[in-house]
Order: sequence, then C-alpha cells, then structure tokens
Amino acid sequence: MYIDKNRYFKVKELEELGVTAIYTTKNIGNIMERESRDELIRLLGIEDKKIYSGYQTHSDNIEIIESDTAEYIEDRDGFITDRDDVVIFTKYADCLPIFLYDRKRKVFGAVHSGWVGSYKEIGVKAINLMQKRYSSELKDIMVVFGIGISPECYEVGEDFVQKFRDRFSQKILNGAIIEKDKKYYFDNQRFNYNLMIELGIEERNIISNKHCTYRENFHSYRRDRENSGRNGAYIFIDNKKLK
Repeated sequence: MYIDKNRYFKVKELEELGVTAIYTTKNIGNIMERESRDELIRLLGIEDKKIYSGYQTHSDNIEIIESDTAEYIEDRDGFITDRDDVVIFTKYADCLPIFLYDRKRKVFGAVHSGWVGSYKEIGVKAINLMQKRYSSELKDIMVVFGIGISPECYEVGEDFVQKFRDRFSQKILNGAIIEKDKKYYFDNQRFNYNLMIELGIEERNIISNKHCTYRENFHSYRRDRENSGRNGAYIFIDNKKLK
C-alpha cells in the first residue's frame, strides 16, 4: 500500500490515479513547526497550491472547501473538495487519518478520526457530504486509512468499551474491540472499516495498512505524551500527472 519515501509515506493506490496522499514521519520533524511544513511543501512541489487546514478538536465538523473558504478554520476535523488547486492538511499523533477519493468526480477529502471522531462517525459523515454536495456514488469512492496507533498498543478501559457497546452493534464492533488477558484493546482502523462496509463502500475500494505510530518512526502522544510532535496527512490532485 504505502511507498516509503523516508520523510513521508505515500499511498500507491491513489498515486496511480493522479492523487497524492502522504503521511509524514519523524524525519520531516514536527509538522506543527513552520520549518518542517515549508520543507515538505518544497519536497512535494506544491508551492502553487492553497493549503487548507483547521484547528482540530476531535469534532465531527467537516468543511466543504469552496472558492471563498478561508485557508484556516477553527473547530474543523475534516475537509472535502473538488478543487484541483487545493491541498488538504490534517495533523496526528496516534489518531487515524482517513483519506477519501471519488474516482469519477475527482472529489477528495481527509478527516481526523481518533476514537472520539470514530465514535461520532466522522468518516461516514464525510462520505454523506460527498454524496449530498457532489452527487458522489458509493461505488466510486475509495477509502484509504492513514497510519495510526495499532490495536496492540492501544489499551482501553471498561468504560470505553461499554460506551461503544451502548451505541454500536456487535457487527460494527467485530474485531474492533479485542479482549486479551483480561484487558481491552481498540482497533480504530478495523472499527472504521466495519463502518464503511456497513455504509456500502465496496471492500475492494478500502485500503488498510499494518503500520503503527507507537512502534515506528512517527510522533505518538501515547508513547511520548507532552513531548510528542505531530505527523501530517496531506492529500491533493497532482495536476502534472493528470496531463
């Protein structure tokens, strides 16, 4: 799935469609720092594009990027657009990025889906917005999971488990809540996979991975706490490859 470029991982399946989706490693630095962002912009050759981001609050608020949309928006954890001059930029330190792409209408997006965003079904809501605003059809939508913390490193408590059991069916929770040695672990990627299948996204159009922010060369809040930086997830249409 991912092509390792040392400073960032690139999604092969989207690259083949003329879409660049990347997730940065610690080698690029802390993406919250201007120097690291400027270096990545140079590496990606996107100086001529407009970069849109938001102050992430673990909400399910998603912005549709239009011609008059501000490039930085408070209280936003997701963006979708059909503009080929736009780069969507979201930040992470264990939470799950979800990239979305409508192959037919060239609509793309990204959402920040930690356990709170997943509980609020932010990925599903983004697809619903794509359907409503751009007439996207489920059969045309690709869902690509970025790199988050793996379930082996994501222990949760009984209150957490009960919260999800109170809201979601066993079908949705299948494989997402793992009990081992009287402890519980949460597989955020599997949970969102189940949501997408339930929504009607075709299995062949869902791209998963086995990487882990905690165990690999990424920023991880659970591992480093207040010393953690942030990884960046970027997605944009590569105009050069479409020509």
